[in-house]
Amino acid sequence: MRLEHFARTHGDTGWVRLGPLAGLWRRVKATLRGASPDPRKAVLNLLVVGGEHMRKSFSIVFSAVLLLIVSGQGVWAQQNEVWELGTYPNGTWAVIGDINNFGLAVGQGDLPDGSTHSLAVSLFGPRAGKWFDLGTLGGAASGWEEGVISVSDTGMIVGHSASRDNDRAHAFVWTEKSGMVDLGTLADIGYPTYNSSYADGVNKQGTLIVGWSGVEESCITCAPTLPVVWTPSVVWRNGQAVTRWTMQKLDTDGFDEMTWWFAWGVNDSGQIVGEGINSQDMQVGVLWTPLKNGKWKLTRLPSVSGYPVSEPFKINDRGEISGDLELADFSVWIPAYWKPLGPLRKTYSAPIVLAMPTGVTTCYAEGINELGDMTGECWNDDYSIDRPVRWTTKNPNFFEVLTSPGDWGWSFSVNNSRIAAVTYGGGNKCSGDTYISCGGAVQFNSR
Repeated sequence: MRLEHFARTHGDTGWVRLGPLAGLWRRVKATLRGASPDPRKAVLNLLVVGGEHMRKSFSIVFSAVLLLIVSGQGVWAQQNEVWELGTYPNGTWAVIGDINNFGLAVGQGDLPDGSTHSLAVSLFGPRAGKWFDLGTLGGAASGWEEGVISVSDTGMIVGHSASRDNDRAHAFVWTEKSGMVDLGTLADIGYPTYNSSYADGVNKQGTLIVGWSGVEESCITCAPTLPVVWTPSVVWRNGQAVTRWTMQKLDTDGFDEMTWWFAWGVNDSGQIVGEGINSQDMQVGVLWTPLKNGKWKLTRLPSVSGYPVSEPFKINDRGEISGDLELADFSVWIPAYWKPLGPLRKTYSAPIVLAMPTGVTTCYAEGINELGDMTGECWNDDYSIDRPVRWTTKNPNFFEVLTSPGDWGWSFSVNNSRIAAVTYGGGNKCSGDTYISCGGAVQFNSR
């Protein structure tokens, strides 16, 4: 799950793996309750000292793994095409956050000097397997909240970077022509204390960017956040047409008790999904629907009895939404999706629960493509099983545990060619003696 995907130590390797937003919500809850997070699941900066640095070679391999656990209509492994992308040259970790329909994957990782930057790597073409650095907004670091990055089919990338404003995180948009451009914060448009921002989603056409802006002194969850959307217009500068992005705060009316807001995903129809959270751990999944006046209308997505917490992550152009459901104490997460109940998408179904592999206790579904394929992660209580998994909206009883390098892995995104972006670690492919995590991709079979 996006906000509860905490840092966790794997086995006896001695390193800590950080998932998306790296324990963000654990930090919120620990602060609210006046408690320190469990040291084993503590939120740590991703720093590595020592170890031999080497570049993981880029290769395409085919592998089949036979596992003896089968549940319902699920399969634990099939023959998949796997891209081993490794890390940035001489880096020690990489996390893949998104992949577009042309095979451009984006994420974060460290450079040889140990600094964290937003990165990209293509699966195809003359630059296949060659990582490139997106740069920074002038601050000391870039892209440290893992998985908070997205790429459109135009090649436009959005994320966050340390800015010149006391190294506070600012959302950015990057193109090959413009480089990294600061998208600003709500402080620029009349909310003076909201001095940080994060961009987490962009639609395939590259015409809408979503994220949040927060009151930030030293950390992402020290103070409130508000959901935002950026819309483009064209202006002329120095005789050239330039895209200018305008930020607006998304509607939060009717949910005044919510302190933290996050807009996670957006589709080409302008539908936006996200969530709101209050200081009593109440957490609601929401949908913003575009209106003709250039604004968005907020509605709460349905939940189910016994699972009051819902987290919608991504939305495809058919209006299908991937996510998870959770118990009130966040102890159990189950993968789910929502579907629109009519062509106008004014109402949505109750969340449809997805099958889970035998032996696991926790799953979330995050990535979703136009075919209805969804990808995410499942693991058990001691993390001896921790694998990327895919589902389909066509059959909620089906799952497939994806073949990927390493001992563990997850997937935040899947494109229309059924290529899932994966992060993995452990084993011979991404040994904990040298690496924290590695990036890759898996193309699964049609079903």
